[in-house]
Amino acid sequence: MNQIDQHTLDVLEWPAIQARLAALAGSSVGRELAQATRPLPTLEEAKKVRNEVEEFRALLSRETALPFDQLFDIRESIRRSRPEGAVLAAMDFVRVATSLEAAEAIRHAIARSRNLCPQLHALASRLDDHTGLVREIHAAIDAAGEVKDTASRKLNQLRLRLHELRHLIYSRLQSILTDPPLQPSIAEPLVTLRNERFVIPVKPNYRTVLKGVVQDRSVSGATIFLEPQEVVELNNHLRLLQQSEEEEIRRVLAALTTSLQSQAEAVLSTILLTAELDARCAAARFADRLHCAPVSLKDTGPLVLREARHPLLLEQTEAAGTIQTIPIDLRLGDSFDVLLITGPNTGGKTVALKTAGLLSLMAQAGLHLPVSPDSEVPFFSGVLADIGDEQSIEQSLSTFSSHIGQIRRILEAVRPGTLVLLDELGAGTDPVEGACLGIAILEALLDRGTLVVATTHLDAIKAYAYSHPRIENGCVEFDLDTLRPLYRLLIGLSGRSHGLAIASRVGLPASVIQRAEGLLGEGRDPLRLLLDRLEGEQQRLAIEREVLAREAAETAKARGEAEAHRTAARAEAEHIYRQAFQQAEGAVADARAEIDRLLLEFRSAQSREQSVQAVRRRLSDLERQAKTELSDVIDSDPVASHVGAASICDGQEVLIKGLGQRGIVKGTPSPAGMVEIQLSLGRVKVSVDEVVSQGGSGPGETNRSIRLFRETDDVKTELNLIGCDTTEAARRLDQYIGDAYLAGVPIVRIIHGKGSGILRKTVAELLQDHPLVENFRVADYQEGGIGVTIVELCSRMLSMCIGGAA
Repeated sequence: MNQIDQHTLDVLEWPAIQARLAALAGSSVGRELAQATRPLPTLEEAKKVRNEVEEFRALLSRETALPFDQLFDIRESIRRSRPEGAVLAAMDFVRVATSLEAAEAIRHAIARSRNLCPQLHALASRLDDHTGLVREIHAAIDAAGEVKDTASRKLNQLRLRLHELRHLIYSRLQSILTDPPLQPSIAEPLVTLRNERFVIPVKPNYRTVLKGVVQDRSVSGATIFLEPQEVVELNNHLRLLQQSEEEEIRRVLAALTTSLQSQAEAVLSTILLTAELDARCAAARFADRLHCAPVSLKDTGPLVLREARHPLLLEQTEAAGTIQTIPIDLRLGDSFDVLLITGPNTGGKTVALKTAGLLSLMAQAGLHLPVSPDSEVPFFSGVLADIGDEQSIEQSLSTFSSHIGQIRRILEAVRPGTLVLLDELGAGTDPVEGACLGIAILEALLDRGTLVVATTHLDAIKAYAYSHPRIENGCVEFDLDTLRPLYRLLIGLSGRSHGLAIASRVGLPASVIQRAEGLLGEGRDPLRLLLDRLEGEQQRLAIEREVLAREAAETAKARGEAEAHRTAARAEAEHIYRQAFQQAEGAVADARAEIDRLLLEFRSAQSREQSVQAVRRRLSDLERQAKTELSDVIDSDPVASHVGAASICDGQEVLIKGLGQRGIVKGTPSPAGMVEIQLSLGRVKVSVDEVVSQGGSGPGETNRSIRLFRETDDVKTELNLIGCDTTEAARRLDQYIGDAYLAGVPIVRIIHGKGSGILRKTVAELLQDHPLVENFRVADYQEGGIGVTIVELCSRMLSMCIGGAA
């Protein structure tokens, strides 16, 4: 659990971060949760939120529709539905249905991108399915919040009768309005409503020609709204029907309320979980707006902020279109535990201090940070700060007393792993006493195992930092020529306050400045002189480091150019090889075409015996021809080197020239000069004179094995003929043997079943004299028995060349 009090949150302007997150949420419930965002109690929770925000950013980059703006705060409606006999208004159900539909749409949108956002998908999967309740609401209530005529059969009948009765009343009144004898008494020819009864406007002299009930009068008294006697009973009947309609509507709403009441907890859970997703999405929008990065969060380790920008200043400057916020690099907790930042007022010391604190809080809340992605933030056990003017008139405390009170509170609360931020350490009292007190406070914090970022103007504290192994000076740069802060943070240097220079620039009389300089020279103490020398030495070292960095960059550039030349040479060699290889592929393609032609002749030949002999003779010729052409290409390999028997070792990758195949050496060469090579189709023994070293098969090496079959070929190792007649079986078997041979499959299984044995006999007859079949047999019991024939295809040199694959 981390320790972060409200005072620290306030001085680091955390409420402003909450407000910006809330403004980017789509729903009122989401805004409420975003407004309540705080640093999380555990590292695991912070990492979980950070990852969810990152996944939402990926979804937003795809412009995925996420209708959070259609999520209503229906918690009050759910609360009012709980008592027995409660009846919600129709608009309550419209908001409930719209919210549940929005939650369902969001769940589906995340599910469609589950591979992109697995953690969000796991969270969204907890949203309950309320399709039944939504369907029930839509069946009874329209989008405008009116109960539909079809909500119940009785309501439908009542509204039909009401429609007819209104039409009848309207017709009666229209006939009165258009009756010529009555025209002088009509104030205006229209039908209107008063007291929920249909009336017509008449003049005060109506009594002579009309009878009825006065329902209302105009303010001036010149118009009387009269319910003519002819429609009094009709209006009475209309009111009765309307009351019945209201009772039926109430019954429909009561039934819906009961349905909602039965699912109240699940509906509430769905709304709150969707609002939580809305708050995560708001954090993602905030991160996108400020170009933030998801930083590495660790249990312990140094604080490393690279190219860090204060998020509130960054947002203000970008919104105003002014110069971009200058990033700072800040580290703490590696070679030192206290960073002491010095420099002039308005130079950016407090901004650097607040940046470190606010970004640490954001990281512990799972938010992304406006920093370089290689930044690192430890999960602090607490963050405590004393920043700004804490003077309190009500408590009769001076600024110094208030600061000391805050530091007392910090010393009482800190524990190992706490980040402490102290602004203007030692200020507000005598400089000597303030410096001693500041040093004692830093020592006490170091003893408690904390990390500290502090600002000060006191030279004694700066000098102490140079002598302490766990304290490092840092300063903010300031341009004396323009009197403008540069806002860059330099670690390892202490800064000057430049009080006299600033006073001179802002127009203080020259005589005053000269007198102050004189007094400063008279009382210049050895400590200040020592600091000046140290600062000068550090600046010299900084220049030397910069020169070395430039030289290192130039060396790296030269190394890169040399590597580029070497890569180009390799590419040229590879190009030469490819050209030769393409020639070999052309020869192999011709061989395949010839094999296809031979198989076609074999299938259509009248004399099987002559065809077999001719095909096998031609295959032998192709074997010799392919071996010669492939050997010529392999010998032209610019990267291959011949291997002697003495240099061949077990496990070495080699190329067999005659086969055009890569393989792995198994064992050592025999006294007769033969070596065993493992290929993809099995092991072969070849002469060491036919072996070419291939070295390692590292990245970028080209696969130089040759295939005669197409990459899209998909030849299985077995053929099922069960269910075929003898003609179809012979056709399919013949085609399959040729395809398997070309694909380099050495052994195949022909499944023909036991049955009457006709299929088995047909298979045996065709295999008996097939030119591509070396041998065949009935399968063993474990291989399928007499229902399967095992076929061994020709394993001649050409077939190995054809089927070779690295």
